[in-house]
Amino acid sequence: MHVRIEQVGEGQAEEVVVYCRKITPDVEALIERIRQSGPDTLTISFFKGDEQVYLSLREILFFETEGEKVYAHTTDNAYEVRQRLYELEAMLPAYFVRVSRSSIVSILHVFSIQKSLTRVSLVSFRQSHKEVYASRIYSQELFRKMNERYRYENK
Repeated sequence: MHVRIEQVGEGQAEEVVVYCRKITPDVEALIERIRQSGPDTLTISFFKGDEQVYLSLREILFFETEGEKVYAHTTDNAYEVRQRLYELEAMLPAYFVRVSRSSIVSILHVFSIQKSLTRVSLVSFRQSHKEVYASRIYSQELFRKMNERYRYENK
C-alpha cells in the first residue's frame, strides 16, 4: 500500500481519497476511522421548532425525508436537520446505512427486519414503535451491515 500526503493551503477543503481494487473489511474500517476523526461528523445540528437540540449520533434510530425536510428520529422524538439525505449519507459513521430513497438507518438500533412478498422489508427498532421500509435495491447492503454489526456495537 502506498500512502501520499499533500498539504492544502488555508481556506482549501481537506479531502481524503482512498484508491483500492476492492472494498474489503480493512478498507471499510479505515474509512470509518477517517470519518469518525473528521470534523464533518460533528456538524449535524438538530432542531425541534426554534430550539436547537444537542444529540449524540448513537441516539439516532434513523433519518427520513418528509416532503422537503429531513428528520432525525430517536426512540420517542423527531428532530429536523438542515442537511439533505445524500449529504448525511456521505458524512455519517459506517453504522448508518441507506435503506431507501428516503431513509438512512442506524444498524445499532435495528431489532428486526420483516421481509414481504412485495420485496420491501419492514425495519423495526429496539424500544420503539417506529418502523421504516427498506427497498429491495438497498436491502443487500442492509443485511451485509447487519451481519457486521458487532464491529460497531462496542465502540
